[in-house]
Amino acid sequence: MKSTQETFASMMDAFSYRYDLRPVFDDFLTMSLCAATQIPGAGKSHYEDLYLETVAKYAKDDLRHLFPKMFGRLSIEMEDRYKDTQGNDVLGEYYELNFCRKNSGQFFTPMHVCHFMARSICGDSKHLEEPKRVLDPTCGSGRMLLAGAHCMGKEHEFYGIDLDHTCVKMTALNLFLNGIFHSEVMCADALSPNDFRISYVISLLPFGIFQVKEKERSRLWRMYKNTFPEKQPAPKPEIVLPSKEGKQTGQGSQLQLF
Repeated sequence: MKSTQETFASMMDAFSYRYDLRPVFDDFLTMSLCAATQIPGAGKSHYEDLYLETVAKYAKDDLRHLFPKMFGRLSIEMEDRYKDTQGNDVLGEYYELNFCRKNSGQFFTPMHVCHFMARSICGDSKHLEEPKRVLDPTCGSGRMLLAGAHCMGKEHEFYGIDLDHTCVKMTALNLFLNGIFHSEVMCADALSPNDFRISYVISLLPFGIFQVKEKERSRLWRMYKNTFPEKQPAPKPEIVLPSKEGKQTGQGSQLQLF
């Protein structure tokens, strides 16, 4: 009998008989981000409490043992497809296939288009002397950033913003597993400079994906906010009140007796 090898998608689909897949997928991302950020020598995550809180939803279900296997399978599939012309966005492909509904407003750019756009914008950027900053303000699963890193090199800085927290987690994990460490992904409305929910910094030293919960500590939020022109207060109109004789008595913004 021919055995079929389990894939990331098939293990995810195993939850569909008992759970809504959308929150399961999001929980997997949360636990994977926690697992990627270990305290050296301690044998546990910087976000151990969040990990335990998330996996506790499945405490009485044997399917909980699939989560670490899914993370391992995801890593293998991404590694196998690292040089594939269609990219290795396994997470984005699963999300797009299962959770993007018509009229949802979410669109994922095909990977070959992302590579074309990256080459058109960046050109021969691998020979640049100074590191450049690359930003995608609607990053989705991070395909544009992955294509930019492939075209320019990983020594540059890559930043992503998205309103969907699940997409932000996908991008952070994609950047981490592709070794793009000079990067940060922020959950916010890119059209509102003061908006900020949470941010994830992908780092080599210290190694991991670190949460930033205060916007003032987010380098991406500070840089992005500075790209918006500061609003100047509208000048108050000068109102001049006439006296009974038709003469001007002064500015209306001041209290005067006449």
